[in-house]
Amino acid sequence: PSYLRVREERGEKAALAMANNSFGVCLVINVVLMVVLLLAAPLVLRLTAFDAEQMPLALTAVYIGLLQLPIFAFLHFFSGYLTARKSFLGPSIAPIAMKIVFIAVCLVAGTQSGVVGLSLASLLGFVAQCLALLFWLPKEKYRFQFSMRFNTPEIRRDVVILMPALATALLFELHVWVDTIIATHLGEGNAAAVSFASRLPGFVQTLVIIPIAGMVYAYMSEYAAKNDIQKMIDILWKTVRTILFVVVPIVVIAMPSSSDIVRIIYQRGEFTPEATALTGSALVWYMPGLLGHAVYAFVARLYHSLQDTRTPMLCWLVAAPINIALSISLSRVMGIGGIALASSIGISIATLLLLALLRRKMGPLGFGQTAVDIAKMAVAAIPCAAAALGAGYMLAGQNVLIRFGGSTIAGGLAYLIAVYILKEMVLREFADFACGRVRAIIHRRKG
Repeated sequence: PSYLRVREERGEKAALAMANNSFGVCLVINVVLMVVLLLAAPLVLRLTAFDAEQMPLALTAVYIGLLQLPIFAFLHFFSGYLTARKSFLGPSIAPIAMKIVFIAVCLVAGTQSGVVGLSLASLLGFVAQCLALLFWLPKEKYRFQFSMRFNTPEIRRDVVILMPALATALLFELHVWVDTIIATHLGEGNAAAVSFASRLPGFVQTLVIIPIAGMVYAYMSEYAAKNDIQKMIDILWKTVRTILFVVVPIVVIAMPSSSDIVRIIYQRGEFTPEATALTGSALVWYMPGLLGHAVYAFVARLYHSLQDTRTPMLCWLVAAPINIALSISLSRVMGIGGIALASSIGISIATLLLLALLRRKMGPLGFGQTAVDIAKMAVAAIPCAAAALGAGYMLAGQNVLIRFGGSTIAGGLAYLIAVYILKEMVLREFADFACGRVRAIIHRRKG
């Protein structure tokens, strides 16, 4: 948003200069932090009660991990610059390069490399991601010129904007840390099960929600720079409808199939059937939170486009303590399922608060059509769940891949048929778009 605002007010050259200066400041700060933390690492690890045998291995892993800090400055700057200029392909492809390199290094290093091998794989993966982004920068007329001026109006304004965003991130990490502590008191393996289960909804976020949110963020920021609030709201509701259209059947199908999903992805080696059952009991309650995360991703970016980070912070100041209190109370009744359910409730509360405050900030939001569409998705979720459960029951004796595949296909088809009968808006928009593209291709061929 800062780049686009400067470009709107002072032109392309001033925006590039501001971006290079912001990059220089971030890079220097990250390098300083890296040096300080490298020096402090032995003391910090001693405070965390590592014994003498574990210490050398832990230090090596931490040292390798800290080398990623300067790389993060490159990574987020390049990705942000390309996104601001609506070049979305590079930021979307670059994480794939990171994953390929990570997996390749792990396979070459083998299990004997242990934690050090994983740390090196992560470091080299992030380097590969940066190199992939570098390929796209010249196409967007980027010219590097080192600048490191801390006392500029843009840096001062961005620091003010950044502080509440950092506080929000800390609040989120606090509740994750508390959840881990609670899980450790529930018995052996519970903390690991919470960690493994929480990663699976994160996979859907990485694959579906975050790429779309990045594109939407660029357009919202541009309209915010032009003070075109109505277009921002139109984009918000259109993307919320679209993302929920995709996420609702994922949640509905995944909840009854949670144990099968965990078994397919994790159950091998030291990951036993008992660990699968434990992780599945958490995953089933993490999945509803994916709906809250999907909406939050877009509403929060609308606030950030307006360079308002204070309101999301205030929402988490309310949601985080509720989340922690629910984690403590529900874990006594439901075990780690209670921790997962508390997390889903927490993100839902934060999202609802953001929406309520958005109406107060902007006035009427035109939520009517979106509310009707969400209601239709909720109705369509009923036959989706019934079909997924029925298919799972009928295929109970089959291989886990066949059972999960059958449940997914049955649930997905039931959902699509239901939304078609209900004349849901997103499906109609997609059908109109597809028909329009087909007509355009036919017209070009005839021409």
